[in-house]
Amino acid sequence: MTLQQLPLNVQLPANETFTTLITGPNDEAVGLARAGEQSLVYFWGRQGVGKSHLLHATCAAAQEQVMYLPLAELRNTVSAQVLRGLELYSLLCLDDIDAVITDETWCFELFALLNRVRDAQTGRVLVTANCSPAQLAAAYPDVQSRLSWGVVVQLHTLNDAEKVRALQVRARAMGLALRQDTALFMVQRLGRDLVSLIHCLERLDKASIAAQRKLTIPFVKAILAI
Repeated sequence: MTLQQLPLNVQLPANETFTTLITGPNDEAVGLARAGEQSLVYFWGRQGVGKSHLLHATCAAAQEQVMYLPLAELRNTVSAQVLRGLELYSLLCLDDIDAVITDETWCFELFALLNRVRDAQTGRVLVTANCSPAQLAAAYPDVQSRLSWGVVVQLHTLNDAEKVRALQVRARAMGLALRQDTALFMVQRLGRDLVSLIHCLERLDKASIAAQRKLTIPFVKAILAI
């Protein structure tokens, strides 16, 4: 994989690969990302369903030149002109497109980029958003039409058992041993949002190293003040 980095040093999380991705009800979405046969795939779903993880994993596994843009992070720090020339990449991942599409300048540049990619017919684009293309509040309706031309797939939330497994897999990738009862306790007491659970796991990782303690329920309670 050759990953083009932006001047602000966008980096992919090392632990967000297909190895640590629990697919659950999202087998179809993961299969589409891995197959690489569709020129445009639009993944949508609520926060915490794994949209960014899916793009990170696809980039990590890619053998071609890729560009990953976390648009929610970039909208206030770089110009929309950053989208110019990206049709040259074989794989282009646009994360959180709904974060910029209400802005006329960003929306125009997205429209132009999608047109250039379509005309080039040499690359593929993966897009994520919190809603379907029909629900986007796009500054230019034509962008919604372009996004609807591709394959549109909704990602669904993992159930509690799958979230427990996801936490254990992520903990293992971090070099931690997370017992099933401790992972289940975290899911039940800390909420069902997987992104928040992963952030808590990262806090526990640092605390366990500092205290030289295993991840037990009492330790989790103490560190997270549950």
